[in-house]
Amino acid sequence: MVSPARVFGSPTLPTVQDLTIVAKHTIYSAIVGSRAYGLAGPASDTDRRGVYQAPTDAFWTLGKPPTHVEGPRPEEFSWEVERACTLALQANPTVWECLSSPLVEHVTDAGRALLDLRPAFLSIRAARTYGDYAKDQLNKLTSVRQRTGEVRWKQAMHMVRLLRAGAHVLRTGDVLVDVSHLRDELLAVRRGEVSWEDFQALAAALGEDLAAAERESKLPEEPDRAAVDAFLVSLRGGAPAAGSAPARVTEHPPIPAGIPAWAGDVADEHPYPLAFATVSGAHLYGFASVDSDLDLRGSHLLPLEQVVGLETGPDTVESGGVREGMELDVVSQELAKFIRLLLRPNGYVLEQLLSPLVVRTSALHEELKALAPHCLTAEHARHYLGFASGQWLLHAKTGELKPALYTLRVLHTGIHLLRTGEVEADLCVLNTLPYVPDLIEAKRAGEHHALPPSLVAPQRLAADVARLTAELESARDASKLPAAPSAGPALDDLLIRTRLSR
Repeated sequence: MVSPARVFGSPTLPTVQDLTIVAKHTIYSAIVGSRAYGLAGPASDTDRRGVYQAPTDAFWTLGKPPTHVEGPRPEEFSWEVERACTLALQANPTVWECLSSPLVEHVTDAGRALLDLRPAFLSIRAARTYGDYAKDQLNKLTSVRQRTGEVRWKQAMHMVRLLRAGAHVLRTGDVLVDVSHLRDELLAVRRGEVSWEDFQALAAALGEDLAAAERESKLPEEPDRAAVDAFLVSLRGGAPAAGSAPARVTEHPPIPAGIPAWAGDVADEHPYPLAFATVSGAHLYGFASVDSDLDLRGSHLLPLEQVVGLETGPDTVESGGVREGMELDVVSQELAKFIRLLLRPNGYVLEQLLSPLVVRTSALHEELKALAPHCLTAEHARHYLGFASGQWLLHAKTGELKPALYTLRVLHTGIHLLRTGEVEADLCVLNTLPYVPDLIEAKRAGEHHALPPSLVAPQRLAADVARLTAELESARDASKLPAAPSAGPALDDLLIRTRLSR
């Protein structure tokens, strides 16, 4: 079974506090996966999923409880009840199956109330979520088969199971978990006893059946969010008095155009409060491909005990995974480390801080941005010259279009920064070369395509890179930017104020 830590973007190993909250506050847990499906064999894992209820007062501080925890047992994963409800309202098959598992191991009164709420989660959205999950499996199967000749039949079996389960819930309103009545069909696929052609025909037929079930379904268009809200308020002990709970650190601006709507959900799954989360990488640079990663960057805030105690929290939190077919690359730096990087000639963190593609923001983010101009120095030329040199060497080695575009982007950004004192990372805005729009258009078709010589002669490209490099060096020598940042004292004050406020 695919680990939900990867599916839902769990970025770090759980802390002792995380595991304690699961041990003390779990309201529901069940066995899922092959054992719940009735498809287990002698060597099958025992996958467990659960829901815990964080203490209400944990939400009245800036350091929120975790939305999900992996462990403490192998193949165990739990959601905080609010996160579980949010996913269930989105018709998430993983959460629906957890709440409908026939193999319940633990349930409290609060857990029984959650199970009683299951009809409120149902909606016609299931057609899309089950269908998208199955489609994603089929795309991966086809890609691997085309690349290696191998068919991952276990994956194929689960695709069939998902399509049948989706049609079932749309027609009956019951979440199908135990598929032992389909065991012969599913295990025949699992063992590869069907041809690829027969499997494709079965997948197409089941896809059509899912569409028919959607047309026939009597499920509501939308789930009953009001019922879920009432459940959560009751569970938390009633709504807190006005003004009794501190405001959230992180604000939720509209997701920028061209960025998946779920990018905010990924940011919200971070184990620590975020000062900000922005999109970097190819989306920021103006030349995202159809298969580009989504690069989320940000700065997080450790609780004070993880700053001053013997056991300090992570300076850097990284996670990855795949969401709706898109690779994720999520990196955040703890506030103190982020500030130290700002005070060095580090163009990466400047571009992340000032990225216009904002997913999550805060008052702290605004203060950092206001101080960013006082972090700019002529020494930033060193960062951009080094980055460009590395990308140009990579292009020389691979012949790929991507590092060539990165080289041009970095040089243009560096020249603009040294001349104007402005950080602009979008090559489409800065471009001075006539062939760059064609290169960008070619890159949109794929992340690792070769540079077509028909778009620009290698000699012309090399000459332009050499010229832009010389321009960047000249811009550095003529720059009116200071030799060192002046924002150090103000950033130190901001860090101390932020720590003491927590």
